[in-house]
Amino acid sequence: MICKKCGKEYEDDMPCCLWCDAPNEEHPNFKNNPHHDSTKTHEASIVSAPQENCVEDDRKPAGLFMWSSFIFGLAAFGYIYVAIIQTLLHHKVLRETKSSLSFFFKIFVANLALFFLTLPFANTIANIASKHPQISQSVKGLIPLLVCIGYATAQGFICAKIVNTHVPDYDVKMYRKKERIAIGIAIVVFIITSIVIAVCKQA
Repeated sequence: MICKKCGKEYEDDMPCCLWCDAPNEEHPNFKNNPHHDSTKTHEASIVSAPQENCVEDDRKPAGLFMWSSFIFGLAAFGYIYVAIIQTLLHHKVLRETKSSLSFFFKIFVANLALFFLTLPFANTIANIASKHPQISQSVKGLIPLLVCIGYATAQGFICAKIVNTHVPDYDVKMYRKKERIAIGIAIVVFIITSIVIAVCKQA
């Protein structure tokens, strides 16, 4: 006898499956039981059967982190670029929920607030380091870089949270396609802003 629930074989004269306890519909006890509903048994076996081919629906489109937003955070005025670019890239999906403006302002305000929280922190660390001559210049120069990376990392987490909140049912494949485009744009923006700042310092 092949069990309809788990697919394993057991003896024909057994009242139920040896492996999963599903009732043997060919057994006399099963057929003589007027209170047994074979339809419910069949539905139960379908529900309890392992769903090997099902796709996980609880995946978040942006996961916990957005690399494009991280790269934007490394660029000067990245809180402006990230709000504009992310809104434009995801506009088609956001338009379905009529939340494009809300999405833009949330990203812009959240990252702007993060910037103004990070700035005094960076200045405080720089002032403390300047008062200690025993700290080498290379270490002092490393402090702004570490603060910048910390800021960009926080921006990556914030933007991922906002994307997942506004578009929880975003198709994962479509999101990844858009994210690759955003990463490319972020790299270009980072290079251009870095060159402009370097030129302005030399002028």
